[in-house]
Amino acid sequence: MVLVDLTTGALIAEPDAAAAVLEPSTDHDILESAAGGNAGPIAIMFPNFADGRGFSLARILRDRLGFTGEIRAVGSLIPDQSQFLLRSGFDTAEIADPGAAESWNASLAHIRRSYQPSARNPLPLRWNASAKAAAELDRVLAAEDDLVERIKLIADCIDGRIAFSTSLGLEDQVILQAIAESGVTKAGAAVDVFTLDTGRLFPEVLETVELSELRYRTRIRLVVPDAREVEELVTRDGVYGFRQSVDNRKSCCEVRKVRPLNRALRGAQGWITGLRRDQSQARADVPMAAWDEARGLIKVSPLADWTDEQVNTYIDAHSVVVNPLHAQGFVSIGCAPCTRAIEPGEDPRAGRWWWEAEDKKECGLHVADSEQRSAVPVAQEEKAA
Repeated sequence: MVLVDLTTGALIAEPDAAAAVLEPSTDHDILESAAGGNAGPIAIMFPNFADGRGFSLARILRDRLGFTGEIRAVGSLIPDQSQFLLRSGFDTAEIADPGAAESWNASLAHIRRSYQPSARNPLPLRWNASAKAAAELDRVLAAEDDLVERIKLIADCIDGRIAFSTSLGLEDQVILQAIAESGVTKAGAAVDVFTLDTGRLFPEVLETVELSELRYRTRIRLVVPDAREVEELVTRDGVYGFRQSVDNRKSCCEVRKVRPLNRALRGAQGWITGLRRDQSQARADVPMAAWDEARGLIKVSPLADWTDEQVNTYIDAHSVVVNPLHAQGFVSIGCAPCTRAIEPGEDPRAGRWWWEAEDKKECGLHVADSEQRSAVPVAQEEKAA
């Protein structure tokens, strides 16, 4: 066994012994102990190349726990994973066959052109490079008016898995139609389309999922919350406890939406959303593309500069599948107990959590990681998985 330095591609024939070896199922307490108890290498085990939990552990060590020592990937690894290892915070990878170093180097060559090396732990440089790539994509998208072409640009500019989280709202249905028309999935740049099934969706939303799958020949994955966390939440706050306080409501959104979203986005390099600047004051400055440091990916909003009129014109021109609730006065549609139809002249998001007096009402999916964590008193942090 030898190690390959993911920054330089050089082989390390006599590496230091790992101070800790972590299984992918390691919980947060053990992870925190390993990060704080030594400065030596932390090895993270990959039981098989399809098990991506090790990437999450490395990100937690770097982002949340501030570990600055060597992080080493060991176990069942393939050269194609090298770029993802580097982006996740790994410094070295164990390879069984020294002769495979050439394949590892070839895989790393692409990322070396985009990411500056450093002596150790080049994570901040990777962030800077990724932020620069996001800024460039933002510029390119802003210069292109055609939505289908924007989708193609996103697929061309982002390496790896691109995730599209859809609420089946008007904007997201427009994007889904454009993805289908662009042909990017058929060309091999697959877009992973999913929706958050909170357990409290309107029946019409699920019907729209089925109709959309049939129309656009695209599978829409249903991502559900952790059953244990939902049970704990309801036991603590009650079935409709989210109406008792803003903190309770944000806790419900955290468990049913934010945590499942973060789980679904793990390993993705791009995240497509339907955010638009004129949806609310809180979204007035939404960029076309931006580096999401908390999740380690490029967040893209291809409709950021569109108006209501542009959205409706596109829907009519392309006969886009729409949720029938829109015809009943529902504009921004969330969970059934938290959404009502709005009156003419009301703010589009007035129907969301209408019993709250806050000016800025968000569920936490599109706010800064630090902000959403400070606002949510859920029983326990999401454990490493």
